[in-house]
Amino acid sequence: MTSHLAAATPPVWQVRCATAADLPAIYQFYREVCAAIATTPYGPAWQWGINPSEQILRRDLRQGKLVLGYAHAQLAAVGALLPGEDPDYRGAAWQLPATDAEIGVLHLYAVHPHFRGRGISTKMLAAILAQAHADGQTVLHLDAIKGNVPAEKLYTAAGFRFAEERRVTMPQIGRLTLRLMERVTAASMQ
Repeated sequence: MTSHLAAATPPVWQVRCATAADLPAIYQFYREVCAAIATTPYGPAWQWGINPSEQILRRDLRQGKLVLGYAHAQLAAVGALLPGEDPDYRGAAWQLPATDAEIGVLHLYAVHPHFRGRGISTKMLAAILAQAHADGQTVLHLDAIKGNVPAEKLYTAAGFRFAEERRVTMPQIGRLTLRLMERVTAASMQ
């Protein structure tokens, strides 16, 4: 007698918030992302062990959420969703009024190199915006390092608006120019 039950197949796309048990897979994800960034002419100034690092990711998990996106059960995208304004962003020319409690900040957002060009970023940003909204954050702030044209195009297409450029100094990396962007969390992504 044969079984009529089919083996369960993993969902094509799944998003969830990380737990401490996910940290080893997240560390490996960022190691691979940083290795790929080193071979491109644009991208964030990330260096595994400096920014991001295990310490930064553990801190972000404690203070906010690490949002994980899976494509066919493989970790395809990660973003750190943190509550409250980033100290480097304070005093920026934001167009959308919000209190610190209403602001979410997206950091360390990346899609794994094996999943680029498949529409993952659009799905993941929609999920992050939905999570921010569910957490009571009405506005999401983020930055793109000046010169990272693909990231800026992605964020603009997702409805983020440019607020201002800001020079910051990152430990062990140096001075960078950030292009600060913002978006309402409740609006749907098209």
